Amino acid sequence: MEALRARHSMKPSRRVSITSIMTALALIGNYSLVSIPNVELGSTILFTTAFVFGFPMGVTCVLLMSIIYASFNPWGGFIPQIWFAQVVGWAFMVAVGALVGRRSSGDSSSPLFRLELAAVGAFTTLFFDLVTTLGYSWAFGIPYLAALVTGLPFTIIHVASNAFWFAAVTPGLNSILNTHFQFAIWDEQIELIQEISEE
Repeated sequence: MEALRARHSMKPSRRVSITSIMTALALIGNYSLVSIPNVELGSTILFTTAFVFGFPMGVTCVLLMSIIYASFNPWGGFIPQIWFAQVVGWAFMVAVGALVGRRSSGDSSSPLFRLELAAVGAFTTLFFDLVTTLGYSWAFGIPYLAALVTGLPFTIIHVASNAFWFAAVTPGLNSILNTHFQFAIWDEQIELIQEISEE
C-alpha cells in the first residue's frame, strides 16, 4: 500500500541564516542580563534552537556563541579551561533539547509540558554549573569541593532562573517559529512511501 507523507526540509542558505539569527539571539540573551549574576537567557535560546531545529544546529550555535562570548566576556578574559567546560555544558543542554523536541507532540504550551521544561531546565543547568565549576577549579587550582561550596548561592540562582526561563520562553518561541514562520523556514516536501499492512 502506498501513501503520501509530508517531510520538512531546509535549504542550506536558509539553515546558515537561521543559525546566525539564533546565535545572535543567544548572545543577546547573555549580554542583556549581564548585570544580574548567573541570570541569563542564552542557555534557553540554545536549548530552544535544538528543540525546534535539532542537535546539529543547536551545537553549531553553541560553538559560535561560546567563541564570541568568551572573546568579549564582560566578566573577564578568555580562559581556555572555563571555555571548554562551558562548551561541554551547553552541548549537553542542546542534546537534551533535541531529544525533548523530537519526542514532543501536541500542545507545547500545556501546563504539564511547561512543568517538564522547568525540570529539564533545572537539571541541565545544574549539570552545566557542575561542569563549569570543574573548569574554574582546573583553571585556578582551587579544590573542586571548595569551588562548589563557594559558588552554591550562584548555582541556586542559575538553576532556579533557568527553570523559569525554559518553561516561560521555549513554548512561546517554538509556537512562533512553527506557526508564524513555518513556511518562511521549512520547505515541505511530499514523499511517496510504502506501507505494508497485514490482513
